[in-house]
Formats: sequence, C-alpha cells, structure tokens
Amino acid sequence: MSLAARAVYRLASRVSTLNLRPKPARHASRPTPSAGGHATRRRALGLALTPLIIASSSSAASGSNAMPETYPRPIVVPPPEGGATTAVCIFLHGLGDTGHGWADVASSMPFEGVKWIFPTAPTIPITLNGGMRMTGWYDINDLSIDNIKDDRAQTLASTEYVQGLIKAEIDGGVAADRIVVGGFSQGGVIALQTALRFPERLAGAVGMSTSLALREDFPDAMSPHAKDLPVFLAHGTADMVLQYQYGVMSSELMTDTLGMTKVDFQTYQGMGHSACQEELQQLAKFIANVLN
Repeated sequence: MSLAARAVYRLASRVSTLNLRPKPARHASRPTPSAGGHATRRRALGLALTPLIIASSSSAASGSNAMPETYPRPIVVPPPEGGATTAVCIFLHGLGDTGHGWADVASSMPFEGVKWIFPTAPTIPITLNGGMRMTGWYDINDLSIDNIKDDRAQTLASTEYVQGLIKAEIDGGVAADRIVVGGFSQGGVIALQTALRFPERLAGAVGMSTSLALREDFPDAMSPHAKDLPVFLAHGTADMVLQYQYGVMSSELMTDTLGMTKVDFQTYQGMGHSACQEELQQLAKFIANVLN
C-alpha cells in the first residue's frame, strides 16, 4: 500500500477524532465574543478576509495594533512511535481559534517521520470584533468586499514569524523541501504568504477556505522557487464568510498571473466556511505525495 493510500485509510478509520460528523467541525459565522471578549472555540471564525483587491499602501485596518513580540508556544506533535523527524508540517488555525483546534489532524495523518507544528496566533484587538481581543494573525476591519482593508504590517509580521519556524526546522536538520506549510482561512492567508516569499523551495503549501492576500506585492515578492511549488487550495461553494469566488480568483492569480505550475484547486459543493472529511482525505493525499 502506498504512503498516500495508507494515509487515506488511516484518516477514514480515525475521522471520528476530527469532530467532522455529521457537519464540518470548523464552521464559521460572524464573530460572537464571549464574556471575556474572546470568540468561543465552537464559534471560532477562521476568517481569511483579505479580498483580491489591490489596496493602497496605507491600507492597514483602522485601529490596527502592533503585533506582539512573542507568540504562544506552538503545539508540537512528534513523529509516530518516537521516530526521527525527517519532514515537518506546519498548520495555522483561523481567527479566534488556537493550535489545539487543529492538532487532531496529526493523529489522523501519522506519516512516518513527520512532525506536526500547530502555532497559535497572538491575542490582539480585532476591529471587526468591536476592538475586543481574540487570537488573530492580523487585524480585520470588515467583512464587506467594498470596505475591507489589508492589515499589511501584521500580515507580514505573522509571515515572518512562520518563516522563523521554518528556518528553525532547517537549522535542526530538516531540508526545506521536506517542509509543508498550510492553514485554514486566516491561517491559510499567512501560509500562502510564507510559502510564496520563502527564499528556499518548500515541499508544498496548503490554503483551505482562504485567499492570496497582498496581491499587489506579487510577483515582485515571490521567490523564484515558488514557480513549481505544489499548492493545495480548497474551498466550499457555500462559503458565506470568504466567498467561493475568492478561492477561484486566488487559484487563477497563482496560475495565470504568477505562472505557478502546480496549483491544485479543489471545490466542495455545498460546504460553507468549514472543513469536511473529503477535503481532509485529499489533504492527506497531497501531503503524502509531496513528501514521498
């Protein structure tokens, strides 16, 4: 049985641990703060709210705050059975969530030699959430396409942070082309920025229910190694938070405008701003293939 086939079999047999039945677990709606000002785990947005609109150079979201100097300690899941680390998957959560929210994925994709890292975003004021604090990779000012503004400073700060995680793994002996970076929604925004800008070729990038932000920076900011970077993009047609068209536009931008040759865009009929079993099965295949 191939690595990809084993991964899908494990995922199907252990999908109950992912809380994906009968509806996708990571469903999103408009932010609802709890008494302490944080979105609850069940209502975590995971928003990828940077539309494919060229913003002005002064387009940081109103009320944006400087990104904290430190980030919470990531959740690290070592390779199964205590094996040596030969590859790394870094996966970023969405707005209002934490690394714990996606850590079950590692137990359902126990690839030999693969260490999983699930970072947690800092807790920052979110303009869309009335300025109350919640975990976020960058600030968001609005859901409206017409009014939304890129928070350039925090987007780039989070990108630099994730690139630092990658560099630490490389310094520890893992080759760059054995590292996958991905994320859901807002986490996917940062994952794509990280992968396209990283100076070395990575194994692959994953963007689930997300978009390519800061599009005015590309292709100038894109590493030459990104041209043949394998990318898995996935989006539901019923996404009412980050509409499906943004996934289509991101895919077309990467392939037609940036000339990227290995972008795989998957569509999930009727899926909202969520993740589903079929999507995670295809994610497992993608990771197995790029690390094979």
